[in-house]
Amino acid sequence: MQSIITPTNWTYCRFESGNYRAFVSFGADPETLEKGQYLYYATVTEGEDKEIHQETHATLSAACEALNARYADWSFLDQSAPKSGCGTCVAH
Repeated sequence: MQSIITPTNWTYCRFESGNYRAFVSFGADPETLEKGQYLYYATVTEGEDKEIHQETHATLSAACEALNARYADWSFLDQSAPKSGCGTCVAH
């Protein structure tokens, strides 16, 4: 089974390649906010905070599809998956 980003897992899944991360985020501009709508962004960062690329999409599904089409060959990370072993506990 291929791991992809979907409208049900987008808040905790992403693709990674080395120090690069591809994920969906959301926001708004004054025009869409006035209509009570959000924009969805297919975003790539280097590390945690250096934005490399971002595409704007009107729907969550479109943002997910854009990421899957371009980055599905990267490693898929499900951040909700249970972790085990030393170093995974909050105390570290």
